[in-house]
Amino acid sequence: MKKLIGLALACSLVLTACGNSSTSTTAAPTTAPAGTTAAASAGSEEATTASGSGEAEYNFTIGTSATKDSAIGKTMQYAADLIAERTGGKISITCYPDSQLGSDAELVEGVQLGNVTMVIGNTAPQVAFVPGLALFDLPNTYSDISVAQTVLAGFTEKMASSFDGTQMHLCQLFPTVFRYMSSNKEVKSADDFNGIKIRTMTNNNHMAYWNALGATATPLDFSELYIGLQQGLVDAQENPLDIFLSSNFYEQQKYVINTKHIAFVATILMNQETWDSLPADLQQTLNECFTEIGQYGTQVAQEAEEKNIQAVKDKGVTLIELDDATIAQMKEKAQPVYDMVREAVGDTLVDDYLAAIDAASK
Repeated sequence: MKKLIGLALACSLVLTACGNSSTSTTAAPTTAPAGTTAAASAGSEEATTASGSGEAEYNFTIGTSATKDSAIGKTMQYAADLIAERTGGKISITCYPDSQLGSDAELVEGVQLGNVTMVIGNTAPQVAFVPGLALFDLPNTYSDISVAQTVLAGFTEKMASSFDGTQMHLCQLFPTVFRYMSSNKEVKSADDFNGIKIRTMTNNNHMAYWNALGATATPLDFSELYIGLQQGLVDAQENPLDIFLSSNFYEQQKYVINTKHIAFVATILMNQETWDSLPADLQQTLNECFTEIGQYGTQVAQEAEEKNIQAVKDKGVTLIELDDATIAQMKEKAQPVYDMVREAVGDTLVDDYLAAIDAASK
């Protein structure tokens, strides 16, 4: 990735804004310096560029590790189209899904360096760069995604200071879906987690959560997870349903349990220098766009979730809904994780966040 970035620094992104309305064209993949000014461009089919009716003054890149057809991929394209339209073509954005510009970590690094203008992803892999994002590792905080949407809509501004010194500007937070547990062992009570070997991401808060429930958290590279389930190295895993389905985990798992342990929180981040260089009117327009983009992202994710729930059942996997009492027991057992997050981000932020959730839940 570093070599790619180095090459990209020598080849700034060049685009031509055309047409009388918001359109999609194609552009060669590159990690151009953030916010380069407009010029001509070459084309390919690997990335899409949204341009408005006027000549672009700013050419941005936005990347994600998510696939083009995923909820995040669709939200990224929606963002590019909306911003091009609302700015009258002053800002043109080229979209790079499918990790074309690198992994989650490499994309964040690219934004910090200014080689990628923007990234859209989720908070879990970004905690290493912005410790304050550990706030969203607090487990079993939400009863449904609508509550998360209400809370996060008003929490983006409060999280802004967590990005001080990171060379990144937080544009928007929005929820997508819950992570689900899948297992070869039936789980209907808080005690049923005991002894289950569950694959987790290499995230200390996530691992501490499952260990607190009595399971054995087992970090495993995602590329090795299917074989790990097949060979019995792990009994269970946890991911959103779209990943469960697209990765064919239903071939190795008998149960999907709606643990509601983590709501996927997505972020849109921009290079800070690029943001600071924009005139106030464009910043205002972008802020209005980001609000709508977050709403769209939640909506498209929830629409896909309804289809995914039915698809899981159609695969012959048993979907288990845990009752409120069980979820409450899980949250109580997970208090050590709350202590870890408080130590990482401070009591004030945690208390404000939990108070906002409580208010939105009433």
